[in-house]
Amino acid sequence: MYLPLDEVFEVTLTLDTNAYADGDVLADTQEIANVFSTPGKCVILNSILLLDKDDQAGALDLVFLRNATSLGTENAALNISDANAAEITGVVPFEAADYKDLINSTIAVKGPADTGMGFVLSPNELGGGSLWIGAISRDTKTYSASGILLKIGLLRS
Repeated sequence: MYLPLDEVFEVTLTLDTNAYADGDVLADTQEIANVFSTPGKCVILNSILLLDKDDQAGALDLVFLRNATSLGTENAALNISDANAAEITGVVPFEAADYKDLINSTIAVKGPADTGMGFVLSPNELGGGSLWIGAISRDTKTYSASGILLKIGLLRS
C-alpha cells in the first residue's frame, strides 16, 4: 500500500545556452539525492511540475536512471550504450501542447493518469539513496543555463 504524496524534490536542470536540435541531450544526468531513504525500498513517480523560465514550451523527454549513467554530451545527439540504457527506470514525455502560458514563462504538470507517470523507481544494486535524471530535446529550442525547474513528487511504500 502506498501512502499519500511523501516528498517533492526540486531539480534545476543544467543546460547549454546554444540552440538544441530534436534528439539532442538537453541535460545530461543529474543527481537527486536522498530519494531512497529506506534501503531497498522503491518509490512511485506521482507528479512532475515543469517550469520553463525561458518561455520555450519545447517538447522533451525526462529520463530517470538508477545510476549516474551519461546520456551523451549536452547539446549533441543522444549517445547511450545498451548497457547504460539498462539503467533507465522510466521516461516521461512532455509535448508542446502540455504547457500553459504564464506570459514570461510556461508550465506543464504531469499527474498519475498521464503518459509515463506512476512507474516504480528502484534504487541501484548498491543500495544508494540517489536517483538520476536527464532530458532529451524533442524540439528545436534555446534555453538559459538554468531555465528549467522540476518539482518531482514521489510516493513511498
